[in-house]
Amino acid sequence: MSPVEMTDAQRRTLEQLVGTGERPLFPQDLSRRLRDRIEGALRGLDLSGQLWLGKSALNDHDRCRGLFHAGVEGEAEPFAHSRKTATGRLFHKAIELDVAGREDRDVYELARTSVERLEDDGSFHDFWSELDVIEQDEIVMEGAKALDLFRATFPPLRALRRQLAPIPELPVRVELLGETLVLSGRVDLALGPLQPPRGTRLLLDMKSQGAWPEYPQDMRFYGLAHTLRFGVPPYRVATFFLESGSWQAEDVTEEIHDKAADRVVAAARSAGALAAGRTPDLSPGAWCGWCPRRTACPASAAPETS
Repeated sequence: MSPVEMTDAQRRTLEQLVGTGERPLFPQDLSRRLRDRIEGALRGLDLSGQLWLGKSALNDHDRCRGLFHAGVEGEAEPFAHSRKTATGRLFHKAIELDVAGREDRDVYELARTSVERLEDDGSFHDFWSELDVIEQDEIVMEGAKALDLFRATFPPLRALRRQLAPIPELPVRVELLGETLVLSGRVDLALGPLQPPRGTRLLLDMKSQGAWPEYPQDMRFYGLAHTLRFGVPPYRVATFFLESGSWQAEDVTEEIHDKAADRVVAAARSAGALAAGRTPDLSPGAWCGWCPRRTACPASAAPETS
């Protein structure tokens, strides 16, 4: 690793999260075996159409089969940005511009430039155009603060671009069963060049604060999708919390991949059974508040609206 000036917080992230030791070796046929595990378990699966599974769909399946079925059937309202999601989108674009930049730039300048780049994103543009200038300035500043927290805690990625090979917003798509089943996601940040058969990448999801039980499952899914797509696993997956500079990390193993693959199989089987007319098992909870079927569901825990 090239000598680069770092704070204690940055060095801690480099040494304890990214790690500087030798990366693990994985069997060269692991990706094929995982693909065979999923496709073998789902052979003959009858679906009403192409099934897309990402981290949100898998979490919905764990929560309530009714919520999961509503998502599979496309009953959810079209995505629309909120202040929280728009700030997150701006922050991730700012990381991308920061890592790719030729020179150091002020965090506020990068946040403003990110807004300009996101104007081509229809959902972001629709949300942004409805805000007054004060609200826009507040969100720009929130994005700038998030980028400052990121810079203050991560080793300088632009200076270490050759060694750490940072890829923000890494899209991953895997087609199985002849494109009948598609696994898809977008990793907030991948660090490390691909050097098979060693696992040399760290996959990261960025959160502002607060750990949730589904975060480790999300990262295991990303690890599985990465292995199926690129043929080699990441060595570690982690959720990083910007406000505290802390993280939840897990080293990738074959056993973790097997469990993630079985979770995909369970969700796909449920989708097939529901498409065939099975009544979904209902499990009420906080998620009832955003379920498309909340007003008609007999088990809904969502508050009634007048």
